Amino acid sequence: MDETKTYVKFQPNEAFLESLLSMGITESHAHEALFCTGNESVEAAISYVFTNLLQDSTDDACLVQRGATGDASNEENLKRYKMTFVVNTALKMGVGKIAAQVAHACLGLYREMRVRGEREDALNEWDYFGEKKIVLKGDNTEHLEELFNKAKELNVPGYLVSDAGHTQIPAGSVTVLSVFGEEEEVNAITGNLSLL
Repeated sequence: MDETKTYVKFQPNEAFLESLLSMGITESHAHEALFCTGNESVEAAISYVFTNLLQDSTDDACLVQRGATGDASNEENLKRYKMTFVVNTALKMGVGKIAAQVAHACLGLYREMRVRGEREDALNEWDYFGEKKIVLKGDNTEHLEELFNKAKELNVPGYLVSDAGHTQIPAGSVTVLSVFGEEEEVNAITGNLSLL
């Protein structure tokens, strides 16, 4: 019995493709991203591009720095956002514990900002441009609380994680501070700290 298989050529969603191309993403990257994400959405394709296709491509990385139009003259108008995480090193948490606490800090701040509708455009731009995140060393609980209060004074969103106490450290321990905003305003709070 002769079995024949029919293969259908992948057809990207034209609206999604057009959106990706208008952002300066190359046609080949756009096609690959839409294919690999199942034509799900522009956001999924963008995430795929930045996660998988631009890691070692300096030419394409320049597109990110120049903004959606690809116009170098717009580079100076592009705001850069980041989220920093200050870990309470006095608690001597293990690597896995730190990773979990940083995840709590990221999700906690992100959710809180989304629920409040706080800085939505900034969050969207941060999402689009790769969600820059930095993990830093904090001295102790008092240090994290001091930085948190400074963030509040400067009207910069911040979130303190208090541990539930199920593992390694006592309940209520302040483990991580997360802060989000434009790089300059975040640096005014955490810019003098060392990388973890």
